[in-house]
Amino acid sequence: MPQLQLPPECILVIISILCSEDDTDTMARLLRVNKAICAATLPFLYEDCFVRRMRAHQHSVKSYDLSLAQLIRTLLRQVHPQSRIPELLKITFLSQDDQVGVGSTQEPSLPPPTTTTPAFKYGYFLRMVRIYYQLGDWMVGFICNNSPLMDYAATNQIYEKHVNEGYIVKFIHDECRDKALGRVLEMDIYQQLTWTLCQDHPETIETLTIPLKDIQRYIDHVHQFTSLSNVTFSVRETGRYRYGVPIYGPNLYEIEQEENDRLFEGMLEFVRQHTSIHKNVLRNIEAPPSTELDGTDQHSRLDVYFTILSLSPPFQNVRSICTNWIELLARHTDTNLNCMESINAMTRGGDWEAEDESKLLSKYPPLLPRCRVLKHLSTKTLGPDMFQWAVLEKREKEIERHQEGILGRHLCSWQQKHHIRGLVPLQSIRMYHNREPPLVQELNDIGFAFGDSLEELYVDDGIWRSDMFVDQTTASRVVLHGQGWNLPRLRTLSLEMSDLKLHFDMDALQQSRALESLTMHDDMVTYRHSDIRSWSVVHLPHLKKLDLQGSPAIHFNMGSLHHSPCLEELDLKMVIICPYGPREGDCYYRMPSPEELEREDSDTEGIDSHEPSGILGSNQGYLPIGRRPRYTWDWHLPNLKKLDLAAVFAFMFDFQWLQYLPNLQTLYLSTLSSTNSLHERHITLKDLSRKEQPQELEEDGSRETLSDRYINLPKLESIVLNGHWIIEEKVLEILFLAVAPNLHWISFGSDCTGYILEECIILSRKMLQMERVHLDMRLTWDEIQRMGLVPWESLQDEQHNKKRVTFILSAGVFCDILGS
Repeated sequence: MPQLQLPPECILVIISILCSEDDTDTMARLLRVNKAICAATLPFLYEDCFVRRMRAHQHSVKSYDLSLAQLIRTLLRQVHPQSRIPELLKITFLSQDDQVGVGSTQEPSLPPPTTTTPAFKYGYFLRMVRIYYQLGDWMVGFICNNSPLMDYAATNQIYEKHVNEGYIVKFIHDECRDKALGRVLEMDIYQQLTWTLCQDHPETIETLTIPLKDIQRYIDHVHQFTSLSNVTFSVRETGRYRYGVPIYGPNLYEIEQEENDRLFEGMLEFVRQHTSIHKNVLRNIEAPPSTELDGTDQHSRLDVYFTILSLSPPFQNVRSICTNWIELLARHTDTNLNCMESINAMTRGGDWEAEDESKLLSKYPPLLPRCRVLKHLSTKTLGPDMFQWAVLEKREKEIERHQEGILGRHLCSWQQKHHIRGLVPLQSIRMYHNREPPLVQELNDIGFAFGDSLEELYVDDGIWRSDMFVDQTTASRVVLHGQGWNLPRLRTLSLEMSDLKLHFDMDALQQSRALESLTMHDDMVTYRHSDIRSWSVVHLPHLKKLDLQGSPAIHFNMGSLHHSPCLEELDLKMVIICPYGPREGDCYYRMPSPEELEREDSDTEGIDSHEPSGILGSNQGYLPIGRRPRYTWDWHLPNLKKLDLAAVFAFMFDFQWLQYLPNLQTLYLSTLSSTNSLHERHITLKDLSRKEQPQELEEDGSRETLSDRYINLPKLESIVLNGHWIIEEKVLEILFLAVAPNLHWISFGSDCTGYILEECIILSRKMLQMERVHLDMRLTWDEIQRMGLVPWESLQDEQHNKKRVTFILSAGVFCDILGS
């Protein structure tokens, strides 16, 4: 039978796909097909073999360790001459003994080395030397149980050498001593292995991770790395990052101070020499993060890092870039930013203190004004003046438009030709802010400057307040956002703030008719009646998601829902307090007492929540302080699929509103409170009944059906109730059989009462779609088994294939096998 002949291009495409999926097993089998396919596969298989092995064995640490050790042995056996291999590596990987690893099973850690000569020089295909040196406890145990290695360490007095240098303490117990020595040898193996693999074919290495402790050897041979384009300097093999907390030396801090100075100079010297000898070859440089270099001033580290990056060649004409502001600033001089469409400045080296980063950036002209076609920006905030340049440009543009109306188009065309340029068309901005002052000026500048193009605005201050879970009345400050905004193209707005009460000028959204997603969060835990300051009604006809937490949820005017017919997801909640609830391990919300809530309702009598913005009796479209529109629960939302209410919003929930939500799929209600007895809710048959009750007898004399009397939600799939809900008689039966006959799963918290397990089992058997029932009930095993439930772990093979309902109870997970 003739063999199928594929063009070499097709074979390369197939191999590249296998390579992108890290399918090393299939690629290894291709080596046995014929010489041509073997030669085509080897460069892909070995170019980044260390990282690829790690990905292929990521689910089995021991499998990865053994596979990596075998790979290292194969590469070392081809080093020529063998005298280049240090004695430590020969003992570890090339010993002829059947070495024994960790554990009482006495399993061979590595198979005996073979004597056959490989057909190819595998090391020649190495393009990326990125050795994941942290081999874990297996490698340390392997070293400690390897007699030749321990003899080598004793002969060369490695332990005593490191004790004298102050890196490790002198342990009294042999077990601690051996563990410390194992860590020392492990890092020495990593350091020597990296250099041994590099010196065999340094001219082919394109990506390299250099151990900084061994930087001098790489400096001496920098002229040989002719293809090196990506270099990462690793510092984890020094100091406490090398040996771990239990093996601190008494003089470790002083040693780190001296050694870090030498390491910085070594980094700088290597980059300087390489960029001088090999012009425009080194493209990417990754210096150690600031958190890994102790004993050195933060500001001086940043200066050295900036100097190193400034030696790199400029970025080419790229449209998208993932970097950080320090690197972009260091390489900006000859970089063409006019074609940059996307900047993600949140990666690599982004752990410097924001204050130090801002000080460095303030010494240079801003970079963003040079990015004239920028559409997407993801960044940390760089200070209140970050977008002032855009504000000035927008004002100039407005002056130009004004002159066009007064002086005519001819003069305006002349100005455009000689001076005026187009605005930066930013469409998406994602900002992260984790320092003082609050993010206010930047947001208002964005809303004003990019109103003609902005479609997505996401802001997260990233502050975690330690007092979030203690008793607090309100967040500490009130900040008004949205002033001066005009964003007609805005589709997504997400503001997540901490340590302040988030107030928003809703008039700013009156022009944002295209808005589809609105998220506003702050960390307000509870509120007083006097804190309520209702926002004005806003018309958002295309809104699909509304997610409010904290003060935005309290102040939002629910009358706006009358003007949001496309809403699909509604979330209203306060910040949950955890883990110190009424019982240990519980989480709960703080809510006003029912009496105070009734007083709020009485204060809102006569207030029309349908009124448009700007005529509700106060400036900026706010209601008077302490007043809010009544929750009428009559909003028609035919497209709503998910309803998630917590705290006071769930307590005030009117179940009869569900008849206006015909497509609802998920219902989540949580009234968890520190005073559950005060915030109990009864669920009655009246709650599930339609507001407009039909006559008992129809015109033809037939009686009404259940679907005529009760709300019908055919698409409702899940119901979750947490808090003190009291389910009255017959409610569960009507809920299952009439209101939501297609339920897939339900969940009732421990404080839900009024039902029994036997009733749930009987009703679930009548529902074809029911899959899971989660009931936080305390029952004995005898009571559960008497009802016919089978423990999950005792299911037989044939029972797994049968229709069943899973019951998650306090005593465990059980199954009700239908038809048994």
